[in-house]
Amino acid sequence: MSASESETPTFSRRCWADRSEAAAGLLDEQGQNAMKCVTPEYDDFVKSFIATHAADRKPTVKIARKFCDTWPMPKQTTAATIRVAVMDSSFNPPHYCHGAYIECMGITKPKSEDQRQQKVGEGQSLDIDAFLLLLGSLNADKPQQGASLAQRMRMVDMLATTVAAGETSDTWHSWVNRDEFDASNLHNMAIGMVNTPRFIDKSQAVRDIVRQEYKGSGMPQVLCFFAMGWDTLIRFFDAKYYGPDYPAEIDQFFAEGGRIAYARRTGFLDSDVEEFFVATRIAPYLCFIYELELPERVKHISSTQVRRAISENSHGVHDTPPRILEYINSSQLYRD
Repeated sequence: MSASESETPTFSRRCWADRSEAAAGLLDEQGQNAMKCVTPEYDDFVKSFIATHAADRKPTVKIARKFCDTWPMPKQTTAATIRVAVMDSSFNPPHYCHGAYIECMGITKPKSEDQRQQKVGEGQSLDIDAFLLLLGSLNADKPQQGASLAQRMRMVDMLATTVAAGETSDTWHSWVNRDEFDASNLHNMAIGMVNTPRFIDKSQAVRDIVRQEYKGSGMPQVLCFFAMGWDTLIRFFDAKYYGPDYPAEIDQFFAEGGRIAYARRTGFLDSDVEEFFVATRIAPYLCFIYELELPERVKHISSTQVRRAISENSHGVHDTPPRILEYINSSQLYRD
């Protein structure tokens, strides 16, 4: 099965708000979870996207698959504002920390008023309506290596399946129980590709596709919450990624609805974080930056570490979902 650019496949013809099948509908004949999931191939979609948009100067997002047929709304309704959580990555390969970022953005709850970093939005509820996983055709710092873009797109689909299904048997989730999952909009997921590496351009492209897909009346405001690691957050404010209008482009990013939801993983000192946020150049943007608290069990995970573990056949292979690991093994990826 191919996912073409001209037709956006949906996960099912009903929204997952009334989901009654486990494991995203991927069951074997005995009703047991099937390890081998039926995942679309994305060769045609990727080829079409690259041919049409890779060299296009217009920032563009194309949806490859929707897991809820009313996306970007979790149900058929209208809204003045749509809040979209965006996980943009090279996904080489996807792993549990990627999934935890997405879930934290959907599950985050307010903390007490005396929390030290309330000033940067820590613990505030993001009230996310829709989730979007984006594979970039370009990266500002990383050359393409490892899995092909089509292979990564398949693995992104598998990651989205893992998150959107809300399998209670999985132990890595950020949500505590099924009720907490059902209270979120994590089922309202879409995946696609983006042709630009800069967040200010990605934000524009996401707003465009959300308004294009929106079926309600009027034209909603779109707030884009981009998931970032600490190192990416630092780079976001680095002048070298901008033109002569820096920091005006950063002002534009936030003014037009861009938001940041960051998390610290292992290896970053509290003193470095404090120093960063007290800087005068960051002060105007604190109200647009939210801190996520990742589960301890995923903070060490990175794609580099997973690739190394696969190459060395070490314990780190368990840091990516089983259906993705199965695909990696069957495709003989990351063996060098």
